[in-house]
Amino acid sequence: MQSNDCAPNNKMKQKVVGLIGKPYHFCRLYILYFVVALALCINTLAHKVHAHNAADYEISAVYIYRFSQFITWPKTSEKLTYCTLGTDKVALTLSRLLKANNIGNNIVTLTNINQIDQCQIAYISPQREQKLNQIPIEQGVLTIGSGQSFLNKGGMIELRSMDNKVRPAIALVNAKRAKLSISSKLLKIAILPKLETQPVKGVQP
Repeated sequence: MQSNDCAPNNKMKQKVVGLIGKPYHFCRLYILYFVVALALCINTLAHKVHAHNAADYEISAVYIYRFSQFITWPKTSEKLTYCTLGTDKVALTLSRLLKANNIGNNIVTLTNINQIDQCQIAYISPQREQKLNQIPIEQGVLTIGSGQSFLNKGGMIELRSMDNKVRPAIALVNAKRAKLSISSKLLKIAILPKLETQPVKGVQP
């Protein structure tokens, strides 16, 4: 599932040209998609991803969408299942982005953290994360959130808002326990914090 090709292709060019006929909201999402794509491919651009004309939740949604191209799963699959636990602006924008691109990936709204094993990429809202003592570490499941304790609870990527830009903080130890391999291109722009505690695998209903 990991992609190493950062050069624009014909499909991307067609999408940019087709923006003229798109509604404003979808145009905005496509532009964000393009900006974050550049950010993840070129380290110098990554440090200039500012939220001047877009809210943090929109940039976060595009990051989540793009992470799939920088992760290698233990089992390959043509389609990925994106999951959201909690209905906040990030989750809603991610759902719209997936439907707008229509690339065949699934989007599932979870009602309980115990359902996370059906996902490849799972976004957990801060409101739902606050109610959990632990984020379960399941093989082949990438967990993403934005709560301050997300990584220490067992989460893998925390989207942090710093100096008017969004940056991913990655807990490599948690990702490795889930048998996930993260591309060096993503690691170059990421924060790699030291965890306060070692997470224990467990599920909090």
